[in-house]
Amino acid sequence: MKKTLLATAIAGALGVSAAAQAATVYSQDGTEVDVYGRVVMALTSGGVEDTTFTTNEDGEQVRRAKSSGSEINDLGSRLGFRARHEVNTDLSVFANMEFRFDASSRNADPITNNRQTFLGVESQQFGRFWVGNFNSIYYNAVGSVFDVPENAGWSNFGSVDNSSHGNALAYSTPVLEGFQAHVQVKHYSGNDEVQGDGDNSSTTSSQAAVSYTWQDLYVAAGYDQNRDYSRVGRGHTAGDGPGDSLANAGRHSDEGLWGLAASYQFTPAFSGRIGYETSSSNDSRLEETAGSFQYLGRDIFSVGGTFDYGMGEIYGQYARVSWDDNEATGSISSSNQWMLGANYRFSQPMYAFAEVYDADFDRDDAISDLNDDLLYTVGVRYDF
Repeated sequence: MKKTLLATAIAGALGVSAAAQAATVYSQDGTEVDVYGRVVMALTSGGVEDTTFTTNEDGEQVRRAKSSGSEINDLGSRLGFRARHEVNTDLSVFANMEFRFDASSRNADPITNNRQTFLGVESQQFGRFWVGNFNSIYYNAVGSVFDVPENAGWSNFGSVDNSSHGNALAYSTPVLEGFQAHVQVKHYSGNDEVQGDGDNSSTTSSQAAVSYTWQDLYVAAGYDQNRDYSRVGRGHTAGDGPGDSLANAGRHSDEGLWGLAASYQFTPAFSGRIGYETSSSNDSRLEETAGSFQYLGRDIFSVGGTFDYGMGEIYGQYARVSWDDNEATGSISSSNQWMLGANYRFSQPMYAFAEVYDADFDRDDAISDLNDDLLYTVGVRYDF
């Protein structure tokens, strides 16, 4: 079951994965090691079917693969280990390893994704510093407020990993009268790029965010430099890919990403949230790339709410997405995206859920034959 939005946002701002069911498997001489995870599987059916053409390896135009049929999917199952050692009453060191696996099918490689691996130091007086592979501070402070659905229905720019997930450093100040500031920088290496074949120098992409908590109110603002690392060489291993569809347009466009989000617990049973994100189109690169989604700007205005009925929650959210008009993309205008879901808890660690999502992408000359069919999801989740 989803935690209240305020609690979720605060946990996200700490830069660690929330693990309410985590079990301590080792505790001695000031060192603790926790094991946590989740198994999530769901039956999905429907959704937007892209019937446009793409180019295969032989240079032939072929239709894209079917994607709207019924299927049992894994929705983010994972296993994590978290270690912490208290150096003294003010200072502690920590490390985190979290891996993803596909619980819906048998496969030769049980670990499909190295999701988060980082280590750092934390002081109550000086704050928290960590380095490695982790969710971005922009997501922790701003994006996590709307990361409510188990499946689709979270409209955003950067997801959890834009300009993050690998080769990154971050710092968060202590909480001062409810305020907390966060900064992050990710390094993109130029190693393994053929010398003399374009620019293979290293580069960085930075983020900054500030959050404020007062009683049942949470407010955050964030900025992501959103650097276009792909222009300076294939050797810039990222761990976070550029935008390649309408759903993730604007990732790594070289245009800054700005976001605001707020949540409020109106009553013990009801919480609401509101957010706004924006980034401009990189017009010169749009023209050079014949309208690549990576360089398409948009504005996202979102509202949502969650009601706790005792044995579970009913939740929903709506996003108005306004696309920057550009001849190269067929003058895409706007879309209305919404989702509605509910869950029921069988026991403390396990619950069932059902969700419906409508992408509502507008049709135009460039994005043809897109159906705004509803996406249905029914599944079960177990946290440990």
